[in-house]
Amino acid sequence: MKPYMKILVAYDGSAHADNALSEAIDLAEKFKGSITVLYVAWEKPDDDSRTLLLNAEERLKKAGVEHKLRVEISNYAPRIIVRTAMDEAFDLIIIGSRGMGGGKGWILGSVSSRVIEEAPCPVLVVK
Repeated sequence: MKPYMKILVAYDGSAHADNALSEAIDLAEKFKGSITVLYVAWEKPDDDSRTLLLNAEERLKKAGVEHKLRVEISNYAPRIIVRTAMDEAFDLIIIGSRGMGGGKGWILGSVSSRVIEEAPCPVLVVK
């Protein structure tokens, strides 16, 4: 059976990303959705990155939500998030308002700001 709602979660292991994953799980449970957790790394993921993703996967398995984990390597996360949402026809992107990056936007984080501007679908920004 095809899920009713396809949700893309931009995930970097930050507290805001963890909250975004929680919101995604709630929505997926309510609307029979599936979740793809997208981790965009600057370079090949290390043990810490793998641990973050395994912890996210454990939460998804515990919730019984259909899910996939995906890692992309890029120095510009917004492009990867937007392209993934577009290419794979996601219904919703969920992203934390701030992530692990050093640079900060004026009100929102720079990644979440750019994703909001360019996304092909609705974006839920979570604190």
